[in-house]
Amino acid sequence: MGTHTSQLTLKERYQIEVLNGQNYSARAIAIKLGRSNKTVSRELNRCNPYSAESAHRQMLQRRHGAYKYTKFDFAMKVQIDHQLKNASPEQIAGRMRLEKCNKTVSCSTIYRWIKRLNWRLRLPRKGKLYRKRTGPEAGVKLIPGRIDIDERPVIVDDNTELGHWEGDTVYGQDGYLVTLVERVSKLLLTRRVSNKSKKTVSRAIKQMLKPYQAVCKTITFDNGGEFAGHQSIARELGCKIYFAKPYHSWERGLNENTNGLLRRFFPKGMKIGKLPKSQIDDAVFRINARPRKMLNYWSPLEFLVGKRVSLILEI
Repeated sequence: MGTHTSQLTLKERYQIEVLNGQNYSARAIAIKLGRSNKTVSRELNRCNPYSAESAHRQMLQRRHGAYKYTKFDFAMKVQIDHQLKNASPEQIAGRMRLEKCNKTVSCSTIYRWIKRLNWRLRLPRKGKLYRKRTGPEAGVKLIPGRIDIDERPVIVDDNTELGHWEGDTVYGQDGYLVTLVERVSKLLLTRRVSNKSKKTVSRAIKQMLKPYQAVCKTITFDNGGEFAGHQSIARELGCKIYFAKPYHSWERGLNENTNGLLRRFFPKGMKIGKLPKSQIDDAVFRINARPRKMLNYWSPLEFLVGKRVSLILEI
């Protein structure tokens, strides 16, 4: 017998109608179509006398009336479209399961729906081509007393202990954002600075991490000259500071990914120097309230306080 698992097509139903009219048995028809004997038998029992058009029409009615089609209705699409402003399809689907919503859909269903729309405006990451970099010592000489990431404790990579941060800067047309992300909770801290001098950036990092000093054990930076004041940061916060290898952005992958989320709110070339502080704070809050797969679809804020709130409205 055949190995088809898809629905019968209208063309196949016409073939069944003709062969059935010639008194072929269900088994003989199945052999000719390469279909299962049971599939053809069930099809012939749908109407008597058998009509290809009637059987196909019945199938369409059943299909569109099925639960998996009706549950992804207009109200759910509006809700998901709203959630896409702050989360990926996978995160939305996972969060629905976590909150045990009455109606849930898979991330594949959401992706299929997005593809029919202007999908680039609805997905958080657009993707960009990788450009190979050169210069293995780039930036290293700008940082006195630099400690390489190879000397960082192994426990940092295990992601089992709070207190290990990654840092970077995000530039705008007239200002910069200093960003710090905690590796386990995925919590983002951001502060705007007017320039990238080591004094200005160091002061911003100290101010951001002072409330978290009890859970600040290590920080990993890239090799930008703005982090040349790392020794004063380490002294004030009582932490160890390490530097990724030049052009090895994946060694601070969480920070790079989170900066990408921040870019959704503040695209490259945007003027951020005169933005209201409340607008920056709102963007940071949205990112920290975003469900994460690595946190079992809890948000960083929920993870830190140990209490989950409802992010998906019941439909």
